[in-house]
Amino acid sequence: MSTETIDAQLEEIVREYCPDLEPRASLGTDDNLTDFGLNSVGTIGIVVAVEQVFNVTLSDEDLSFETFKSIRSLRLTVLKYLA
Repeated sequence: MSTETIDAQLEEIVREYCPDLEPRASLGTDDNLTDFGLNSVGTIGIVVAVEQVFNVTLSDEDLSFETFKSIRSLRLTVLKYLA
């Protein structure tokens, strides 16, 4: 699976859980998701969606602020499980 494909899937997931992100607004891979309204409830939604879409189970150590900081940090976490 390519990085671009993973990023596109992650962006689709993230857009659902960032209430302050306008539908047509650009979202860079390094943009801080909390700037777009991501909170703890949204983070749980992202965990569930990522696990379903990529067929992985995130470990407790990956359930940290750093993992959910940006699309890039999410991608790096997902790639760890897909390797």
